[in-house]
Amino acid sequence: MFVKTNDETQLYVNKIGQGPVLILVPGANGTGDIFGQTTQFLKANFTVITYDRRGYGQTIPGVPLPDEAKNPNSSFRIKADVDDVLTLADTFNPLTPVYLMGSSSGSIVAAEAFANAPARFAKVAIHECPLTTVLDDNGALGNTTNNLVQRVLKGDFSAVTDLFNQMHIQPLDAQMMGLAPDSHPDKEKMKSMLFWLQYESSQYTSQIIDWQIFADHRNQVVLLNGTDSVGFLPQKVDETIGQKIDVQITTIPGGHLGYAQKPQGFANKLTESLLDK
Repeated sequence: MFVKTNDETQLYVNKIGQGPVLILVPGANGTGDIFGQTTQFLKANFTVITYDRRGYGQTIPGVPLPDEAKNPNSSFRIKADVDDVLTLADTFNPLTPVYLMGSSSGSIVAAEAFANAPARFAKVAIHECPLTTVLDDNGALGNTTNNLVQRVLKGDFSAVTDLFNQMHIQPLDAQMMGLAPDSHPDKEKMKSMLFWLQYESSQYTSQIIDWQIFADHRNQVVLLNGTDSVGFLPQKVDETIGQKIDVQITTIPGGHLGYAQKPQGFANKLTESLLDK
């Protein structure tokens, strides 16, 4: 189905299950089908909403992207992504707070949405957030990331591997993301990755979020790190966020793509964490 937003964008959406609404926000993959397996184990407890974010999959943008969106410090796309999450919440449950889970760069979208309207969400789950602004490194990692992104956009595709290696990507995720030494290039994956590199990798990770809002609503916040991605930079980010807002890390099966790697275990732990089972 399609859900129309205020700017005439048509979000491609799938709905499955019964119970309270749970919106899942994808990361660099961009499309809701990445959650397909895990939704089969979530649907008994939630009405699960998955969707293709703007620029990905079957979603039809209502307005063209401005050149400004390429700026590493642009907030144009993430503001639109946040508006889309709120549109989905209002569409599928306008009267009651909904549950929200974002993974990777999708977790930045989820965090921004929660910061904008904490009362709109029963709980927000942040899975392995790559937000570099929470790290006390004077912007060094962000600058390195932007330099590597520029190399890729100029045609040096080896910089993609360098980008994830500097984040200490773990073997299970490297294999699934096509970054292992024996991986073969996937044209469709590369297409979405190039879009992510140009419009998200620097822009989203450089956002400044008001963590005091999360501290004030800590009982609504879940921080998720995978069992198979220990050492990956986003785990350190989640740990730092946890220290800022006084929320313990919840360990969840799988790696950075745990919902696709170990879908049943991921769904069970997510359900337990959101519903306090």
